Amino acid sequence: PRFIDRSSFDMQDELHQKFWIVKEKIVPKIRKRLIQIAEDFINDLDKSITIKDITMTGSLANYNWSQYSDIDLHILFDFKKIDENYDLVKKMLDQSRINWNKTHNITIDGKEVELYFQDTNEEHMSKGMWSLMREKWIKEPKVEEVDIDLSTTEKKAASISNSIDHVAELFKDSKFQEAYDYASKLKLKISRMRTTGLAKEGIYSPENLAFKILRNANLLNKLSSLKVQSYDKIMSVTLETKTKIDFNKAWNTYLK
Repeated sequence: PRFIDRSSFDMQDELHQKFWIVKEKIVPKIRKRLIQIAEDFINDLDKSITIKDITMTGSLANYNWSQYSDIDLHILFDFKKIDENYDLVKKMLDQSRINWNKTHNITIDGKEVELYFQDTNEEHMSKGMWSLMREKWIKEPKVEEVDIDLSTTEKKAASISNSIDHVAELFKDSKFQEAYDYASKLKLKISRMRTTGLAKEGIYSPENLAFKILRNANLLNKLSSLKVQSYDKIMSVTLETKTKIDFNKAWNTYLK
């Protein structure tokens, strides 16, 4: 498919030069700004949270960065310090994170900053993880030969792309309930696909790479937008305009 850019799979010989002075040190100005962003966000939550660490992870902390990379900024703390109900806390934090990422568009050298919450007991799959607070690698990335199943990756991405097109067609045909239901089902499928791929084969699994392709092509945003628009159409009500009665005319007609 034309939306697939195969160059995004290329492994680099070195870390991104604009973010790293050398392999052992991130650019100080970037470090300071990322910490400030994380702390400001925590303060806006109006919750008593003790941050254990703030990390930069993802492709910009590894050798698989590309023009599509964004900055994965993780805020680590003990979720149970907020409430013993872990699932409830996670759901609340996820919604806060999503709202923040939608509302803000902060970039560093054109790379968008994406905020995440991570429980201190949660395992993270990334190949590289840099502690901004301690200024050292928690997980040091390595240049490695990667065997990517490109055929399977492209097939999975193309299949989901076609499904998103189908949602768009349903919306275009004013089948808003069908569009909403299918978009919801598709978003859940994509989430499970990526989770399964990461658990089985890690970040280079066809499922995770297909997810990244769809994200890079802005197709995931398109799907989310179609879901929201469909919901709005379902919930909207158009009232019929009542015809004003000319009582004089009606009375004269009655008299006749």
